Amino acid sequence: MRKRRPLGAIGYFLMGGACLLIAVVLAMGVRHVVHLLPVVILGVPGVVLTFRAPVFGVRYGPDGLRYSGLLNARSHAWTDIREVRVAVVSGTVYSSDVPELVLASGGTDQLHMLSGHSFGRARNRRVVRLVAELEAARAAALSR
Repeated sequence: MRKRRPLGAIGYFLMGGACLLIAVVLAMGVRHVVHLLPVVILGVPGVVLTFRAPVFGVRYGPDGLRYSGLLNARSHAWTDIREVRVAVVSGTVYSSDVPELVLASGGTDQLHMLSGHSFGRARNRRVVRLVAELEAARAAALSR
């Protein structure tokens, strides 16, 4: 089973840790219930980011693929995946390259936490490498 994690996961972890630390410091000085609002606003995202960021990424092997995002996780068997490709999500200033699974059922599943930014016609090399690895693993698993 191979694992690939995005480099941004460490940023999410550090940001969550900072929010959690600030929330704890604020909570120590709370005298009234109304002052708990900033603690909740910083504490809840801090907890989610701190404890979810270490498991962001994708794991894949002969059986299939398991993707863990910010709030959810999904699994697909290689037989359920027809193709792995790079999808381009265009924006106003730059676009994002997202690994996309084309499912045998006709739908798609984009792996947003593994996306990368690109400018113009150039594709994000990290995303292209990841898609090539996933497609090679899919082809190898189906040829067995």
